[in-house]
Amino acid sequence: MEEAASYEEPHWPPSAEQSEPQPTTSAANAAPASARLPRRRLLGLAGIGLGAAGLVVGGVTLEQFWQHSHSTGAQADQQLIGHLLRRAGFGAGPEELALYRNLGFSAAVDRLLNYQQVPDDEMEQRLAALKLNLDRPQDQQRWWLLRMAWTQRPLLEKMTLFWHGVLTSSFRKVGGPRFYRRMIIQNQFLREHAFDTFDSILLGITRDPAMLFYLDLTKSTRNIPNENYARELMELFTIGLGHYTQQDVTEGAAALSGWHVRGFSSYYNPATHSDRIKHFLGHSGNLDYRDVIRILANHPAAPWFLARKLFSFFVYENPSEEDLQPLVTAYQQSNHNIGAVMRALLLSPQFASAKAYRSRLKSPVEFAVGAYRALGLQDDGSLLPQFTTLMGQTLFDPPNVGGWPGDKVSAFWLNSGTWMTRLNYVDLLLRRGLGRGVVHPLNLQSLIEKNRIASPEAFVDYFAAFLLDGQLAGDRRDQLVSYLTMPATGRQESVTFANGKSYPLSRVRGALYLLLASPEYQLN
Repeated sequence: MEEAASYEEPHWPPSAEQSEPQPTTSAANAAPASARLPRRRLLGLAGIGLGAAGLVVGGVTLEQFWQHSHSTGAQADQQLIGHLLRRAGFGAGPEELALYRNLGFSAAVDRLLNYQQVPDDEMEQRLAALKLNLDRPQDQQRWWLLRMAWTQRPLLEKMTLFWHGVLTSSFRKVGGPRFYRRMIIQNQFLREHAFDTFDSILLGITRDPAMLFYLDLTKSTRNIPNENYARELMELFTIGLGHYTQQDVTEGAAALSGWHVRGFSSYYNPATHSDRIKHFLGHSGNLDYRDVIRILANHPAAPWFLARKLFSFFVYENPSEEDLQPLVTAYQQSNHNIGAVMRALLLSPQFASAKAYRSRLKSPVEFAVGAYRALGLQDDGSLLPQFTTLMGQTLFDPPNVGGWPGDKVSAFWLNSGTWMTRLNYVDLLLRRGLGRGVVHPLNLQSLIEKNRIASPEAFVDYFAAFLLDGQLAGDRRDQLVSYLTMPATGRQESVTFANGKSYPLSRVRGALYLLLASPEYQLN
């Protein structure tokens, strides 16, 4: 673990977190390319990248993209609800979108935050029927990815994902294979307390068995306290560099001593707690872990530090002090309640602004789960963990205690290797589904009949409505329709539209592939 930086006189609001290294475009671990190049060339998909002015989509900057796509009136409301369900969840299919659009934006936010009022029994039953072994990391990953895909409480799962990237632990350091389930215990804690007070979340994670082992608090003795957790608790979890000294690390470690793990539980033994007088962040006394958490949750830097992480994850990167102030105020006025902070964030003008719209690249989890969820896939998702890992995000295994760099700077999620994996994922999703050994392709004929889709134009419009908020440039729409209606070589299955005309299945499926592989769809 790093040593604490030299002490600087604290100032509030604190400055932005230390700068991140710039993302590379190396093709590390590129997956084999099964996607067909002519389809990619058709929409110029190679044009997505990182330009000097920021993200570039189809040759234009995000600001230009917004100016082109943003509408007013009913269309703007449609975009805003789509934006809300991507950021506060993982996207949605047409039926879920219609439900939230009928509520209106403010009531939609209420429904997402008041998740206890929304039953999720069907999801729990579907997960139980899979009989997953939650002592195996890949089954743990699949269990959580399918929760995200099937839940009626999307913000709850999104918040759990946020906390997992902030209060990190990894199955690789929880005591070995016999104790992998400690990660599920931690995951359930983060879910159950996702909108609790920051104080309660910090108290819980401090005594969490996975965290105790991951950051070595179990190694603390009253005479030689281990400093790892104390340092990361301040640097990465609560107040950030520049607001504490090495002495605070030493004294905090002594105050935190006394916690131990037995099996899948933790316990506090006062006999192993250092009972000397400690001097921690301006407070003195026989301090213990409760005092440390109380001091940190009430530290002037804490609401700014937390607000910056939340805002960067849910809205856009590099927020200003003005952007963060409503979140800080909500934190201070609500006794540190995260639900109140999230309400302030989701209802802020910044969240609904042009600057926020499609301003972040989807993470691998957002991309994979979002497509699976939006299309209403019904297979068992066996291959979901494999693909999110190949795209660069392995659940229950962040790269280090700092979490995923892409949560802070979303451009880190994309390079030439992960881009090809995204294309391969879409291709497999549509051709055979994600069940291992069992083919469950999306039934396009049934979908066309159910929605009475009468023409290729209507087909493109139907999917663009919920995949792209209806924002598809006329020339691209024409290209997709033209592609769908082109004759295909050889004998193959066909799909019949409501107007009685049939088109090759490969062309119909290919048009949907192009929408999911488009640069715009990569943006959250």
